[in-house]
Amino acid sequence: MPVLPAWPSQETAGRRFWWSPLLALSIVMVFMGLMVWNIASELAAIHTIPSAERYELRVVPADDPKALRFDGPLVDSEVDAPLPLVDHEEGPSQLRKARLVIDLDAYLEPSDSFDDTLEGNREVHLRGPSKAILVSQAVHGLDVFLNGVWLDGFPRSTADDRFMWFRPIMVPLPAKVLRPHGPNRLTIEYTSWEPHLTFSPVYVGEVGHIAFITEVLDFIGGSLANASKAFCLLTGLFMVGIWMVNRRDDTFGLIGAVALLWATVYTLSLWVHLPASWRDAWLWAFYACTGSLNALTLLFVLRFIQEPLTRPMAVLVTLSSSAAAVISPFLGSRGEVHLAHVWIWLMLPLQVWVLLRLVKYIRRTRSRSAILLLLHMLLAGLLIVHDFLVMAHQVSPPSGIAEGSLLRLLGTPIYLTHLVLPPLLIVMARVHLLKYGESIQRVKEANQVLADSLRRREMELTLAYDRQSGLERREAAQEERERLYRELHDGIGSRLVTTLFSVRDGHLNAAQLEQNLLDLLQGVRSLVSNSPQREEREFQNILFDYCVNLDSLLSGKDFQLEYEVPSGQEFVLLEDGAKELLRVVEETVANTLKYANATRVTIQMQQTDHSMSLRITDNGRSALAQSLPQRPAFGTSTGMGLTHMRKRMESLGGQFDFQLTDTGAVTRVELPLVQAAVPTPARVSPDAAAS
Repeated sequence: MPVLPAWPSQETAGRRFWWSPLLALSIVMVFMGLMVWNIASELAAIHTIPSAERYELRVVPADDPKALRFDGPLVDSEVDAPLPLVDHEEGPSQLRKARLVIDLDAYLEPSDSFDDTLEGNREVHLRGPSKAILVSQAVHGLDVFLNGVWLDGFPRSTADDRFMWFRPIMVPLPAKVLRPHGPNRLTIEYTSWEPHLTFSPVYVGEVGHIAFITEVLDFIGGSLANASKAFCLLTGLFMVGIWMVNRRDDTFGLIGAVALLWATVYTLSLWVHLPASWRDAWLWAFYACTGSLNALTLLFVLRFIQEPLTRPMAVLVTLSSSAAAVISPFLGSRGEVHLAHVWIWLMLPLQVWVLLRLVKYIRRTRSRSAILLLLHMLLAGLLIVHDFLVMAHQVSPPSGIAEGSLLRLLGTPIYLTHLVLPPLLIVMARVHLLKYGESIQRVKEANQVLADSLRRREMELTLAYDRQSGLERREAAQEERERLYRELHDGIGSRLVTTLFSVRDGHLNAAQLEQNLLDLLQGVRSLVSNSPQREEREFQNILFDYCVNLDSLLSGKDFQLEYEVPSGQEFVLLEDGAKELLRVVEETVANTLKYANATRVTIQMQQTDHSMSLRITDNGRSALAQSLPQRPAFGTSTGMGLTHMRKRMESLGGQFDFQLTDTGAVTRVELPLVQAAVPTPARVSPDAAAS
């Protein structure tokens, strides 16, 4: 039989898992090393032009809105001006035009130009350029001329338009324009509204090498910058969307705001064209977004290390972050040159303070996420300083470096902060997600504790319910026993006493006795039935039938029954009210027969619109005590009859009263027929029927 391979153990799987990222990281490092080596080798094959033969800066005259001429007032001039060239304007903002003249003969060979004597007719023999120049960043837009012939360029600023490109431009040198024996002069012109003027490093070399370095610069400063802006924009929208779903946790909203502000700041920094009259609004928006980004980044770090932002620090963060946006409208273009330099020094101390707090947090917790965040914050800080120097046009290449060194590119005024933005946002999101995961874990643990507590509580409730159910069943059984006892004592017992008394005195014949016994049997059946019959006749008819039946059983020469039942204003007692009231009458008559030795019983009923009363009297012996242990022929008294009658009347909301007088016993029953203003514990609410 074939043997299935064993499933790898968890320890083996863990070792394999750690090899995967290490292998991927090694591949990436090797690939990046090859890229750096390739760039360095191509960079070594080209030359950096160190200086310009002549530099002039002039104001564009008001009658030249397209800035076509170069005859305005001279602002600055220099011979053998070192490149890159940086100039700072003092005074109001104005449109200026600069011109650089560069001698190319030192970098050209005779084969780079077209020789008519060797190559023949230039109209027939066509040959592409072998050399090219590279302006590493055409910041202000430019036009390139070779020996007076226009070659290439980006649109420049005019009186109505402001252009800022921040893109490299490669300009091939046509062989037919180059002079074999010189002189060959390269002229570059640009115009700008900016107070900071700069001319980036210029490279010259073979077309292929120049084209490669151009693509490298365009990839770093263009493609990667656009990708970073898109990443920040999408990340910011995603985080803000998560925050809108769950607003109780505003950290996602904070990260989203930081990402959106990064995208906005970079978009404003690299914005190519806008009307010249909009420049002040553009600059204010840039200051406002940059200040907001600084404040929110500091707030995120403090949120991560779980330190509250005190009121004094909040005031300092607000003042330092908003200083440029608040002051710039009042300074105007005259103070623009110095504002950016002062502003960065206002924000720097707070950034250093927050980073120091982060370092203390790392020393206390040894958090890997905090270490990763610190490294990215430091790298971002270095690149931000670099980009600030680019914006302030203070970037220049180091001196005395080798031709193949990548440090030659440091003088290029190219923004680099976007290189660290995606990793920084990923780290920020990872930091929050880890904290979010810890919170979820704590919630799960709390939920587990609650679940255990709930399980124990359910068990306790189940036991308590079982005990309560047992008590209720026992109470129900006890109530049922008491009900059966009351019915047997007050109903069946009373009727049985009446029957026995009638038999003893000879008032019943066999047929009547049989009927009474059948009625008693039916009463017993009704008593034990699960669905007892309820009496829904008028109570006057019920009481009258009882009195008539009792009269036929007991009345004779030794005993007389008198009764008075009014026939008007008949009413019906709901539920078991009629039965309960009749049981009181039956028990009273039975007690009279058993204990009083009376010869006359009178039953009187009186009724008003609001109440009903019964009065039962006899002429029995008044000297007997209420315990009445008499008439042994009918059994010994239990002493519960009066108690049962009183409870029955209380359940109906009525009153019961029993008294022994000199002339016999008097039983009084009072029952309201209309519900009182204050609800009583009566179980019955009888409706008075119209007569």
